[in-house]
Amino acid sequence: LFADRHGVSNSNHCAEGVSPNDEFRIVRTKRNGTNPAGKGYFETAGEFPGITPVDFPVSEDAERHKRFGPSFLHRYLPFWVATFLERLIIVVVPLLVIVVPLINLLPQMVRWRVRSRIFRMYGELKLLERDVYARTGTLPVERWLSDLDRIEREAEHLKTPVSYASEAYTLREHIGLVRRAVVAKSGAATGN
Repeated sequence: LFADRHGVSNSNHCAEGVSPNDEFRIVRTKRNGTNPAGKGYFETAGEFPGITPVDFPVSEDAERHKRFGPSFLHRYLPFWVATFLERLIIVVVPLLVIVVPLINLLPQMVRWRVRSRIFRMYGELKLLERDVYARTGTLPVERWLSDLDRIEREAEHLKTPVSYASEAYTLREHIGLVRRAVVAKSGAATGN
């Protein structure tokens, strides 16, 4: 890393295999070791730590450290804590970008799922009701009543959250209304 060890000029070049921890310590030590005027004993002002390319590629961390100085976390925390937090931020922020909208979407998906089951039964009930009011001649009362019994059994076994219980009970009341319409129509047909 230094001129006397590797035969390269004074700069922030590291051979492969140097850990970021060691690299950070060397750069920090050399930066703190220069005098306040920015000139050391063996280099001109601002030459070291330097990022001029020579025998080894310049590390991104060394280049960032030279341009901006140590990060906020590295200034106030031990190296291992600062590095851990930086990596944690890199992982957590994208996850939050994905997870937070999904969490906001979850109640809407639950509402849609519960209401779609109720509305499917309402669709069957509406078709049956139209058939009851539109049919003339011989009436299939037995089929109507068996369809109503099937829809009512499905409504009774429908698992809904407490907040949607009123819609399930309203469906069952409407099944009763259609049942009364079927009975009234069959009674009117037999009474004629």
